[in-house]
Amino acid sequence: MAEVPEGAELVGEGALYAPAVKLRNIYIFPGIPKVLQDRFQAIRERFRDAPFFLKVVYSKEGEGVIASILNELLTNFPELLLGSYPVLDNPEYRVKLTLESKDLSYLNQAFEKLLGTLPPGAIHRIEGN
Repeated sequence: MAEVPEGAELVGEGALYAPAVKLRNIYIFPGIPKVLQDRFQAIRERFRDAPFFLKVVYSKEGEGVIASILNELLTNFPELLLGSYPVLDNPEYRVKLTLESKDLSYLNQAFEKLLGTLPPGAIHRIEGN
């Protein structure tokens, strides 16, 4: 026997026997592995979401040199997830840039804008779909 917090919802098939419990954005599953698997299988579609698309640019320029370019890119593409990761121990590039979005067209527009604004010769390598 267990107590369920006020406002919680019992979810999944067979919810009366060892239910999964949802409280806001938190799911609590039974501790028995087989029952946990069954409960998760019953509600797994709730967790399905659109995939993220990713492009990676390796820049020969340091972060300080391209910071204003990155800031402008985010101003123009506020929904873009942009990561900037300085690299100290690789002579071929100085910064790894990651661009992510769930909207492939939006990502491609931001990517093309970035490529068009980086200094000539700044790109070491590009990865991504």
